[in-house]
Amino acid sequence: MELEFWTDLSQAICAVQRQTRCRPRDTHPTALIVRVHLWAALHDRPTCWACHPTNWTRQTLPDQLPDQSTMSRRMRRSDFEPFLKLMHTRLNGNAKAGLLKIVDGKPLELPNHSTDRDAAWGRGVSRLAVGYKIHAIWSGNPLPDAFVITPLDVCEKQMAARMIGRVQGVGYCLADSHYDASWLYDFCAYHGHQLLCPRGKPGTGIGHHYQSAERLRAIQLLEPPGKINLFGPSLYGLRTNIERDFGHLVSFGGGLAALPSWVRRIWRVRNWVWAKLLINGSRIRRNRKRAG
Repeated sequence: MELEFWTDLSQAICAVQRQTRCRPRDTHPTALIVRVHLWAALHDRPTCWACHPTNWTRQTLPDQLPDQSTMSRRMRRSDFEPFLKLMHTRLNGNAKAGLLKIVDGKPLELPNHSTDRDAAWGRGVSRLAVGYKIHAIWSGNPLPDAFVITPLDVCEKQMAARMIGRVQGVGYCLADSHYDASWLYDFCAYHGHQLLCPRGKPGTGIGHHYQSAERLRAIQLLEPPGKINLFGPSLYGLRTNIERDFGHLVSFGGGLAALPSWVRRIWRVRNWVWAKLLINGSRIRRNRKRAG
């Protein structure tokens, strides 16, 4: 099963390598660094594990492998994340974001005794926790249209605004009641999207402070009198798709389970989560080809 994922990932690595230039002084190309990182993430092992030839199969073993210090240095270099981004776009089929987008966050909790300097205390799963959070916008593609990794205490509304500014196109953006803020409605409208999220107390007054016209429109859509127009509630019923997207991300061997003990500091968390997203995207592509 893992080799089926790896075939798609390996093809994407080779395709992106042809689009990028290798620095003349590099002993190992960036493509090899990415390949070793993804092989370790696919098997839920640290990168030092993937630096040993005995942990590869005969078909997948590269001609040469970097050592652990090289991996640690090169994964923080400026050309590593752009390579992952190109792979992200390729595995998404170069598809543009759909008209219906859904935004949400998923906590990545650490043990309470963690000494990770980048992690923070915040709202976890029904409790106060320490760790990180992945914020994502999904529109039906194998991978998110945009995502951000932050400490757990970072405001979800601020991250939603950052991501919606990166997503191209127009349409509706569905979210839960945590995102209900007039400034965010205005920001989404500026970028061509109608934010749609319920109020914390539906059916009550709206007060005397500033109300975004888009927020008033969302209230009309989600709280129609006497259920005359069911377009808004029916549309918002699709918001749970992102819960399934996050659920699928963690529900297979090699998926995004709890952060392992060697994934600490935010740059490591970002690279680890990105690798898991790419692996999950490869799995979804394979399943869709079989279904088609």
